[in-house]
Amino acid sequence: MSNTDRTASDATAAARDAATKVTDASARATDEVKDAAATAARNADDAAKHVDEAAKHARDAGQAAFDAAKGAAADVVGDAKGTIDDVVGTLKSAAAQAKDTGADTLESAQAQAQQAYETSRELVDDGVGFVKEKYRENPGLVIAVGAAVVLAVALIVRSISRR
Repeated sequence: MSNTDRTASDATAAARDAATKVTDASARATDEVKDAAATAARNADDAAKHVDEAAKHARDAGQAAFDAAKGAAADVVGDAKGTIDDVVGTLKSAAAQAKDTGADTLESAQAQAQQAYETSRELVDDGVGFVKEKYRENPGLVIAVGAAVVLAVALIVRSISRR
């Protein structure tokens, strides 16, 4: 195998390795974003359950106040006020928890997405640096490999778009 063949083989392998790294980084980033979105959805569901429970408690407390008002209106007014204050406090607490959970989930998803972007950007920069280095060594070979890659991608896109 001549030195030119080895350089072409090295450039091809490097281009494939860079493409694999970018693909892997994109897949990891996608998985991380999907996981963050799933976590956000679960947290939102949990918050909705807490709100539903608080609403059920509020309905139960309201019914108890109504029944007690039939017997002794003056006593019930004081008890209902206390019960309503408790329910309002519970609702406020549940709403605050839901808001905090949503904000935390969003921040987490944003941080994971940023990290995935930075990782993939570093991999792309590494690949570009490698290709630039190989271009300085043998520009014709790199241009030929690049043209072949563009042609392959165009064929893949064309075959996908026909379906």
